[in-house]
Amino acid sequence: MRKILIVIFCIFCALSIGAGTRVDTSNMQLMHTTAYYQGHHTANGSKVHIGGCACNPHLGDVAIIYTIDGQYLGMYECNDTGGTQGLQNGTVIDVYRKNLTQCETWMKITGGKVYVLWVKGKG
Repeated sequence: MRKILIVIFCIFCALSIGAGTRVDTSNMQLMHTTAYYQGHHTANGSKVHIGGCACNPHLGDVAIIYTIDGQYLGMYECNDTGGTQGLQNGTVIDVYRKNLTQCETWMKITGGKVYVLWVKGKG
């Protein structure tokens, strides 16, 4: 039930923001970002999928990601932890993409830095 409420909240936030609208990023965490497309399972054993990301699990359950200039990029389920120092210490978020081309596009759009609004939902 809690996960359903998180998803509804995130969808509401995304829809209320609207495409092309810039948001105030002062209450968000500035992070380095990377993208990956290889692998079959996450650290928690679930299958990798579009809409998933790797991050420090203590940051939140859902990451709502924006560009540096406040453009909405999407919501990502935090279901992987990754093995790099940046992922483990909470300074990097690694977003799963379908293929190498999409990873390259992500890096071009973000410039390697994003703002993240964390949503926590586990009790």
